Amino acid sequence: MKKQLLKTIFNYGGFTPFHWANRSKLLILTYHRFSRGQDASKVSASDFESHLQYLSLHNTVLPLAEAVESLKNGTSLPPNATVITIDDGYGDAYEIAFPKLKKYGFPATVYAITDFVDQKIWLWTDLMRYVMAKTGDSEVSFDFGSGDIVRATLIDDAKRLETANRINERLKKMPNEQKDAKIVVIARQLNVELPSVPPPEFAAMTWDQARELDADGVRIESHTVTHPILTNVNQAELDFELRTAKARLEEQLGRSVEHFCYPNGSLNENVRRAAEAAGYASAVTTAYGFNDGGNDKLLLNRIDAQSAIESFAQSASGFEAVKQRVFSARA
Repeated sequence: MKKQLLKTIFNYGGFTPFHWANRSKLLILTYHRFSRGQDASKVSASDFESHLQYLSLHNTVLPLAEAVESLKNGTSLPPNATVITIDDGYGDAYEIAFPKLKKYGFPATVYAITDFVDQKIWLWTDLMRYVMAKTGDSEVSFDFGSGDIVRATLIDDAKRLETANRINERLKKMPNEQKDAKIVVIARQLNVELPSVPPPEFAAMTWDQARELDADGVRIESHTVTHPILTNVNQAELDFELRTAKARLEEQLGRSVEHFCYPNGSLNENVRRAAEAAGYASAVTTAYGFNDGGNDKLLLNRIDAQSAIESFAQSASGFEAVKQRVFSARA
């Protein structure tokens, strides 16, 4: 939908009927990164505040555990029940999102990668973003086999980020060890040295910050130890990622950890069973949609929070879901 039309619908309250139509369903919103100013790859502080203000008028924001319990027990959710989730555990969730959440009195959930918060690792998708930002090469070409070659001219920051994202999409399909090796090969090819720990713009929150969040309504839950694509690891690695992350969080937070987020939303029935066996009561995916009592609690849908307020309202109201169903039916 064209931006101007979307703004017009938003300005005239055109999304209100869709809130009413979805009032008995659970919306789980997904965020990743936050910025103080405008940044195409992050949600700015001002945009995030606009989202929270919109939710304060139209939705009822709940803690994740309360929403999951309602779904499990079949009890009624409040109208337009909403859960705010933030993936990975970057420092900007504490520095930028947390003060805004406190201002509105909203609970939220941060799905944290434990080795990331332990300051042991990068989030691997950031490695390629760093490499593309730092290389002095202006023309790049990478062979991923079977005729799949990524070529690009790095004319500006936007193109560098786009190229990194294209490469990451290929890396996600590789077995975990091959993926890690390919990242090293690309960094060497472009003469970029990878620091052992991420620089501030890619850094995680600390455990002290995580405990502060957890004690003040922004609960810390599990997102694995190292954020691998779980369908690309063996059974022993899968169990390690699920169980060790849970144990590490419980050790640091001093409470039971029962909720999980699949990295990249990638899973199969074996991964789902492993999450259940590890003791998780719920798990979220990247599958688009709202939730109700019929949803598998280990396969909960989420909706990405788009930065522009009119795009955010379109998704949060359920208007976008209707559009998707209409276009799918036409196809």
